[in-house]
Parts: sequence; structure tokens; C-alpha cells
Amino acid sequence: MYLEYWGLESSPFANVPSESLFYPSPQHEEAMSRILYVIKNRRGVAMLTGEVGCGKTTVTKILMKSLSKDKFRFQLLSNPAMGPLDLIRAILLNLGEKTVNGFKPVLLSQLQDRLICNAAEGVNTILAIDEAHVINNRKTLDELRMLLNIQHDDQFLITLILLGQPPLLKKIAELQPLKERISVKYNLTPLDEKNTLRYIIYRLKSVGAERGYFTAESILPLFQYSGGIPLRINNICDRCLLIGYMRKSTVIDTRIVADAIADLQ
Repeated sequence: MYLEYWGLESSPFANVPSESLFYPSPQHEEAMSRILYVIKNRRGVAMLTGEVGCGKTTVTKILMKSLSKDKFRFQLLSNPAMGPLDLIRAILLNLGEKTVNGFKPVLLSQLQDRLICNAAEGVNTILAIDEAHVINNRKTLDELRMLLNIQHDDQFLITLILLGQPPLLKKIAELQPLKERISVKYNLTPLDEKNTLRYIIYRLKSVGAERGYFTAESILPLFQYSGGIPLRINNICDRCLLIGYMRKSTVIDTRIVADAIADLQ
């Protein structure tokens, strides 16, 4: 609606994860480095936590695309709130296997065969569990831990990446056997004010903007409202551009930001 007015090729502030508009902040770069260490060294489990909209899923998808498909089989499981048996079925389906027999020992044997086959072909299997904080069944979490018992030549045949909101930390803390298997964990914190500004400029330039549009004074109230969380920054910036377009403004000033905040509350 406002793209032509602002001279933009596409929406810079959509409220869905965008790999093409990924801003590599220091904390996002560190998150990727830590997870990559776990993957390439077959260290078992990595855990990435953070508030809604901090970029956990985007970080994982960027990593997924960066790894060679010849050497890595990277799958993302997005709806993990299920029982142990359904979890095993879901993992098998994600790995391209058919689940004919519903008996757990058969399914586990099938999964082990798949992982061994991948390893024999020189393929490292990675499974990312998104929204892991919604898993309320302790047996399901324990089943994930048990997957690490599938080993060959003293190496894990699967690498797990647990992604979730802060409540995941408490759930894992209560499961000592799984907690001890986590070799790397990282909490993805919000952007500071400086990186909030850089984030906005980066995304605008990525879609063809020739200038920043937002005045220097407008960044502080925008940062304070969003708390530096990328999803919230997107929501308020998108509303600001819409209001600016409707008012035929040439810049986004503090008044437009204030009205956008009021509009979102």
C-alpha cells in the first residue's frame, strides 16, 4: 500500500521471519557461531532461547541454508507438543521415512537405521525443535535425550537444537539428564538502541530505500516501545510507514511514532 510512496521494492518490516532481510547483530552472529560449533563438532545438543520475535527461528533457518546439503541433513520440527511415540513418528517423517508400523521399538529401529545410513554416507543429521517450550510432557523431552544414545564410533548420530522461549530454561533445569547433555546454550537478547537504528536502516536499504526516513529523534521512543525485539520493531515501523504515507509526510518523526504506538496498544 505504501511501498510506491516510499520508493520500496518490497515490505521492509513484515511480521514474519525473513531470511533475505536478516540483520546480523552481534548477538545473532554469536548464536549462529555457538550452534555451528555444536553441529560441526557433533557435540549433541545446543539450546537457543529468547523472547518471542527475537529471531531464534530465523537464525536456525539461516544456518540451515548455509550448510552443504551433501554433508548435512538439517530438518526443522515446528510443532513438538506431542507424546513420545508421535515425536518419533514426526522425526521419521521429517527425515523422509514412512512410518508403517506403530510399535515404538520398530520405529526406533527404523530411526536408528536412517541415522546410521546417513552417517555411512558422510551426512551429519541435525534436528531443530522449534517452540520447544510448549513440550509439557516430560517423557517427550526424555525421549529427545534418549536419541543421543544412538551413537557410532563414539559420536552422536544426531545433533539436536532446542529453540524456545525463556520457560524452556526452567523445564530443562528440572531434567538433569537432559540438561547435562546440552553442550552449548545461548539466550538471544534484544537489540540495544544503536543496533535498533542499524536494524531499521539495514532493512530499509535492503528493499531499495535511498534514505533512512526515520528522524534521529524518533528512534528513542521506537526503541523504548519495542524493547529492541525485532518483531516489535517491525510492527511499529510498518505502522509508522503506513501513517506517514496517509499523512503524505516525507519523514517519520516522533509524532508519527507516538501515534503508531497508540495505534498498536
